[in-house]
Amino acid sequence: MKLIPNAHKKIPMMFRAQVQGRSQLQYLDPDKKRAGEQQDVERWADEWTDKAEFISAEDAQDVQTETYGAKSYQISWRFLTNGGQDDGMLRPVIGASGMPFYPGSSMKGAFRQACEQAEKAGDIPLGTCNNYCGDESEITPGILRFQGAYPTNDWTQGLLDLVHPQQGWQVMTRDTDEKPRGESAYAQVSLYQPTLRFAISCSKPLSSDRWQQIWQIWEAAIAAGLGSKVSTGYGQITKTSHPIVYRAKLKGQGQAAKRIDGTGEFRPNIFRSALRGHALRIFGGLTDSKTAEELVQNLFGGIQQKEATVGLLGFQFHASKLEIKSFGSGKYAQPACEVEGELIWFLAKPLSDPRTRISSEKVG
Repeated sequence: MKLIPNAHKKIPMMFRAQVQGRSQLQYLDPDKKRAGEQQDVERWADEWTDKAEFISAEDAQDVQTETYGAKSYQISWRFLTNGGQDDGMLRPVIGASGMPFYPGSSMKGAFRQACEQAEKAGDIPLGTCNNYCGDESEITPGILRFQGAYPTNDWTQGLLDLVHPQQGWQVMTRDTDEKPRGESAYAQVSLYQPTLRFAISCSKPLSSDRWQQIWQIWEAAIAAGLGSKVSTGYGQITKTSHPIVYRAKLKGQGQAAKRIDGTGEFRPNIFRSALRGHALRIFGGLTDSKTAEELVQNLFGGIQQKEATVGLLGFQFHASKLEIKSFGSGKYAQPACEVEGELIWFLAKPLSDPRTRISSEKVG
């Protein structure tokens, strides 16, 4: 029997342990970058997409029957879910055929939340949610089955998402010169502007009016944002069901963010980062640093001491014109962007004081 040399290096990255020397998907190795070698996550993505299956155009059309319906919606920027498979690595749930998908259980949870809000507002009769999703107190199944969603466009483009938190370097007040921790760049995998086809089936025939009600509830759910990091602009479509606090038309140009492969990308979350940094500086001049950080955390959300907070404010940016081009020449060339669009800040959760009101009139 002849041994295979370096057999451990021939195992696909997806099946390797997340340890140094085997596979470190989140970590970006500077030595590999200087040598022009692939990062582990780049090889992982290439191996994944090379074997994954895709949905044909005819199989991805919207349909509606008495017992089954499917509709497609496009995410305005990036869509991020956590498959929970690799230690420290955020990447999509992947099906047996290699296709990323949005689980039906997650879809049901988002639908139920939107349905209960519609019930409280009096938009639909009481008991509608239990009929559709089941009565949890009596363990009674609902009539709807949520099939989840999968992308119908070319989801392989722009998969590798580079994240580089810099708040500790730029705006946090520190009493020592100690280098901030957790501030290095790391990789995650998210779908770039995917078109997702969501499917729902029913255990009995429904009228067209009932199906219209079901899809209206789902559109209210998806308008609140889907997946992870919704407050930072991920998982947003072109409308929101939340009360709008502020909206304005913007246009400008400047340096674009770099992806892992060096190509440019306009990242709308720069607006949230800028406003969050300004808020921390303002509050830092009015109160102590701990209170200032808590106020900013309550406004914008985030993770502090391993505890996640849903912020009061969420945002969307819908680009009407976007051009990525190179600025400079030779080794000094950098990706640049020219962009126009609409920035929207919305109320992501109810205010604690019911006497407070937010106007949803257009501003700016």
